[in-house]
Amino acid sequence: MREQISLSGSIAWYSIGSLFIRSFSFLLLPLYSNLISTGEFGDYALIMSLYAIISVFYQAGMQSGLTKFYLEEKTTGKRREIFSTILNFLVISGAILTIVIIFFSKEISFAVLNSIKYDELINLIFLSLFIETLGNFCLHLLKTKEAPRSVVIYSSIAGTANLIFNIILVYFLKLSIKGIILSQLFASFLLLLIVLPMVKKNYIFTIKKNILNQIIKFSYPLIFAGLLSAAVDFSDRFILNHFLNSAEVGIYSFSYRIAMIMFLFVIAFRTAWMPRAINLYGKGKYEISFGNTFNKLLAVSFMILLTVSLMADYLFKFRIGNFHFFNLQYESGVVIIPFILVGYLFAGISSFFSVYPFISGKSKHFLVSDMLAFVFNIILNFWLIPIYGLLGAAFATTISLMLSAIYLFIVSKDKIKIYYDIKEIVLLTVTALLFLIIGLQLKEFILDIFLLMLYLGIIQFFTKIKLNKSITLI
Repeated sequence: MREQISLSGSIAWYSIGSLFIRSFSFLLLPLYSNLISTGEFGDYALIMSLYAIISVFYQAGMQSGLTKFYLEEKTTGKRREIFSTILNFLVISGAILTIVIIFFSKEISFAVLNSIKYDELINLIFLSLFIETLGNFCLHLLKTKEAPRSVVIYSSIAGTANLIFNIILVYFLKLSIKGIILSQLFASFLLLLIVLPMVKKNYIFTIKKNILNQIIKFSYPLIFAGLLSAAVDFSDRFILNHFLNSAEVGIYSFSYRIAMIMFLFVIAFRTAWMPRAINLYGKGKYEISFGNTFNKLLAVSFMILLTVSLMADYLFKFRIGNFHFFNLQYESGVVIIPFILVGYLFAGISSFFSVYPFISGKSKHFLVSDMLAFVFNIILNFWLIPIYGLLGAAFATTISLMLSAIYLFIVSKDKIKIYYDIKEIVLLTVTALLFLIIGLQLKEFILDIFLLMLYLGIIQFFTKIKLNKSITLI
C-alpha cells in the first residue's frame, strides 16, 4: 500500500490528522477544567505519567524495529514474517505485563498516589495500554508503508469515539477521571477492531526466532532510551508532587497539555521524516533537501511557539457570562507554556538529527542522548522546583531536551553532510524570539496578532520558504 510518496504530503496528512484529533483533546480541556478539581486532575496526571513510563516496556522499541527491518527487506514473504513476529511477541509480552500489573495494582496505587483506592483505575489504564499498544503497532505498519490517509482516518475515528465517550462519561455521568480513563479504554479497543482487518493480509501465525533476535538486538537500546525519554517528559510530575502537592501537579499538567500542540507537530514530523530520510539518504544527493527540511522545520516550529505562547493567556480570560473557557483555578500554570513549547521545539530538532543513528544501526546514540537529558532533568528538577515551583519544572524540561538535541547534532554532523542556509536560520530564530519577548511583556491582543502576521510575512518574503508550499510543512 502506498498512498503518498512525498514527504510533504505525508507530513501534511499526519499534521492535519494530529491537529484534528488534538482539537478534540483541546475541546475537552474546558470540560475537564470546569468539572474536575486541580487535585483530581493532578491524580490523573500522576497515573498517566506512570502509564507513559510503563508504555515503553509494552512497546519495547518494536515500532522502530519494524520501520528499519521492514523497509530493508524487499520480499513480501519476509516482510510478512517480520510484522507477524513482532506483533505476536507484543501480544505475549503485553499480556504478561498486564497480568502482573493487575496483580500488584494496590501496591502500585499506594506507591504512586499514597492510597490503595486508585487500584481500579490502575487496572483500567493498563488494560487500555495493552490494547492501545497492539492497535498502534498495526497502525504503525500503515505508517511504514507510507499510507498516511489510512492512518489519519483510523486515528480520527478513534479520536472521535474518545471525545464522545468523554462527553457521556465525564459530563453526563459525572465519572470524573474514571470517565477519562474508560473513554481511552473504549477508544483503544475500537481502534484495534477497525485496524485489524486492514493488516490481516500481512499477518501469519508465527514467531521467527532469528528475526526476533535481530529486532530485539536493535530495539533493546531503544527501550532504555524510550524509558529515559518518558522519564524526562513525566518525572517532573512526581517531583512536583513530592515538593508541592497534587493540585499543583494538576495545574502544571493542564498547561502542559496546551503546550503539547508542539509535540503533536513533532510526532507528525518524526513519523513522516524517518522513512523519507532513509530513502533519500539511500539515493544520495540529499544534502540540499535535508537543509531545506531543517529550515522549514524551524519555521513551522517557531510559528507554533509564537501562536500558542501569545494566545494561551486569552483562553483563560475568555468567558461567556459566568462561564470561563478555561477555569481560572488552572490559570497560574500559563507561565510554563512558552518554556515547554521551546523544549519540544528541541525535540523536533532531535528527530531531525536522528537519521544517522538510525541508518547506521547505532541506536546506542539514542540511549546516550536520552540519558544525558534524563540526568540533567532529574538534577534540575530537584534543584529548581523548590526555588521556582512550576517554572522550575518547565526550565528543567527545556534545558534537558536542548542538551539531547545538541548531542545528536554533534554525533551526526560529520557523518551526514547537510547544506544549511545559515542566514535564514538566524533570521527565523532571532525574529521569533524577539517577537515572543515583546508579546509576552506587553500582552496586548492587537499587538500579538500583528506580531504573528509580521512573522508570517518574514517567512514569506525574506526566506525561500513559501507559505503556499509550507502548508504541507516539509
